[in-house]
Amino acid sequence: MDIIPAAIWVVIGIAGFLFVIKLLYGLSIALVLPVTRGALYVSTARVRVGAFLEAVAPEPGQLLVDLGCGDGRVLRSACRRYQVRAEGYELNPMAYLKARLLSMGHAAVRIHLKNFWKADLSAADIVCCYLFPDVMVPLACKLRDELKPGAIVVSCNFPLPGFSPDRILRPGNSRTNDPIYIYRIKGASVPAP
Repeated sequence: MDIIPAAIWVVIGIAGFLFVIKLLYGLSIALVLPVTRGALYVSTARVRVGAFLEAVAPEPGQLLVDLGCGDGRVLRSACRRYQVRAEGYELNPMAYLKARLLSMGHAAVRIHLKNFWKADLSAADIVCCYLFPDVMVPLACKLRDELKPGAIVVSCNFPLPGFSPDRILRPGNSRTNDPIYIYRIKGASVPAP
């Protein structure tokens, strides 16, 4: 009987581990599909995060909220560069776990495994999102109803219906040149979509 070399067992173990991770990732997507409507966790390019954070220039102590925060990249970058308080909402269990692990040591970052539709956003100074277009109409209503005058909304790729952007950024190269819309809540004067 031949004995399988240890190196082959290591390769089989690594392949098995990667298979289990991929399976868990697929299951976590399927679990939240009815709520996310097909939106997948995709990291926002660092050049885009840097561009919109620089454009909105958060002040220390402000509350930045990321709706569908994925791996928490926006939250950590804002805390590091601008000393803000940061909260993220994520439904995908694998993305949430990754965000929690990567954010260890960042005391000002709080990540919730929670549907942001059930969150009260009234304390937010800045709200960031990278969501599908079919979510933007109800999101516009939620933001109009909950955010205080002067709050800033940053939406990657898709505009908020019924809102007029203060700025539209197109940072980086052709891979990262999709629009980033920046809005300032004007109070009760924002029209319904």
